[in-house]
Amino acid sequence: MVRKVFLRAAAAVCVLFAAPALAETAGEPASAALLMQAAQKAKDFAQYRYAYTLDFWTSDGEKEISAKLRFDPRLQEGERWTLLAPAAEDLDKKTRKALKQMQKNDSGDEPILYDGLHEMIDDAELVSDTQTEAVFLAPVDEEDAPRDALEVYITLDKTAGYVSAIELKSKQPFKPAAVAKVNALNQIQRFSAPEEGGPALIATSETQVEGEAMFKSFASTTRQVFSEIERIEMPAEENDG
Repeated sequence: MVRKVFLRAAAAVCVLFAAPALAETAGEPASAALLMQAAQKAKDFAQYRYAYTLDFWTSDGEKEISAKLRFDPRLQEGERWTLLAPAAEDLDKKTRKALKQMQKNDSGDEPILYDGLHEMIDDAELVSDTQTEAVFLAPVDEEDAPRDALEVYITLDKTAGYVSAIELKSKQPFKPAAVAKVNALNQIQRFSAPEEGGPALIATSETQVEGEAMFKSFASTTRQVFSEIERIEMPAEENDG
């Protein structure tokens, strides 16, 4: 249950964001327009699937799991994650179980783009603005949390015209399930600058979550580093699991 709660919270930020209307703050229409353009760029490339290498690390303060994996949507369902390191025979039982659960996610390339951003920025507010960077604040309306429990900070790199970071924060404790409670949640995803007219791609993600599940307290930190990202020239809708 602890892992299920964590995965829900971590996955929420990957599918919640992307660019139609966004109310422009008085006197600062340029930043709002740049945010919409950045979100639209990601949406334009959401039609593709992505292969990538993932360096994954997580710890609950007692047990650590560390692995390097490769995700490739061209492979058959259930086989799209390949363990690169360590060798499978060197994994203990708990680590094998955790990685096997992760490998069941056949749509593992969802976090590569922030292509859902347009679905949130209608309600985003500009909270800071400089010549090089603007930060927007948006509420999160998730089925696993009350509307006022979570908020998202969206950082726009105005010089290169892309979203450089998306940070999800809990404002108050919430219950994603009857037997679970999240007391604190923070996740920040950082994106690399676009290359050759393409979209910004995720570079790193770090999540910290504390709470209670099945009457036991838990706290975990997870870090992910994405590399060797390859756009697959086939429509995403043909391969959604």
